[in-house]
Amino acid sequence: MREHFFEVRGLRLHARLRGDGPLTLLLHGWLDHAGSFDLLAPLLPGRTAALDFRGHGDSAWVGPGGFYHFIDYLADIDGAIEALAPGEPVRIVGHSMGAASALLYLAARPERVTHLTLIDALPILAPAAEVPARVTKHLADLRSFSREPRAVRSVEDAARRLMRNNASLEPAVARILAEGNVGPVDGGLAWKWDPLLRAHSPLPVTEEVLRQLAAQVKQKLLVLRAEKGILPPEAELRARFPMLQFDLQTIPGTGHHVHLDAPEEVARRILAASG
Repeated sequence: MREHFFEVRGLRLHARLRGDGPLTLLLHGWLDHAGSFDLLAPLLPGRTAALDFRGHGDSAWVGPGGFYHFIDYLADIDGAIEALAPGEPVRIVGHSMGAASALLYLAARPERVTHLTLIDALPILAPAAEVPARVTKHLADLRSFSREPRAVRSVEDAARRLMRNNASLEPAVARILAEGNVGPVDGGLAWKWDPLLRAHSPLPVTEEVLRQLAAQVKQKLLVLRAEKGILPPEAELRARFPMLQFDLQTIPGTGHHVHLDAPEEVARRILAASG
C-alpha cells in the first residue's frame, strides 16, 4: 500500500494505491474517505487507487471563498484518472456519493471508463422547485458556518457517533470508518472532513438535468444494493431511470457500506460483471 499525493488544478489530493496493472478507481461516499475501501481493494486484480475527494480524508480543503459543488467531484475524478492512468481507460467502483459522481462522469467521459459499479447508490433527484429555497439556505450557511475542525474525544467516540447517525453500521465497520476519518489537532482529535461540506448546495443536479446526462450512458452498469440500504425497490429505480441499463443485485445482510460488510462478495460480483 502506498500513500500518493497529486494536484488537480492546484488542489492537493490524496489516493491510496495498491498493486500494479490496469487501474480500478475507488470512490468513497460523502464524509467518508479512501480507507473505506481497505477491505475491498486487496481483493481486486491489477492496481487500485482509493481517492480522497476534496475536503475529505487526507485531501486538501478548498481555499477561502471556495465551495464544494457537486460538479467539482467530477473534476476530481477526471484529474485523478489523468494523473494515475494518463491516456488509459479505467474501471470505477463508487459508493454512495462516489457512485453518483462516477455515473455523471461516465456520461461526460465514456471513453475513460471500462466498467462502473455503483454500491448502494444512484444520483439523488432534486426537483427544480427546490432550488430557490436551497439558494437562500446556501447564503445563510455561508454566513454562519465555522470551518474549525470538529473535535471528537477519541476514535471510539467517533465510531459511536457514526453508529448513532447510521443504524445499519456494524461496530467493526464504524471503527474502520472512524480510524481513517479523525486526525490530530492542537489539544486532541477532530474529524478530517471540512465542515463546509455540510452546507446546502445552491445548485443541485435537478431531475431534468440528470435525465439528460443519464441518457448519454450507454454501458451496462452493476448496481449492488444493500439489504438494509438506501435504494428504493427495483421497479421504482427502473421507472425513474428508464434510460439506464443496469444489473441490480442485492447482497444479503449488508448495510449501506456494503463493501465493508461483505468485501469478498462485492469483489466476486464486480469481477463476474467486469472481468
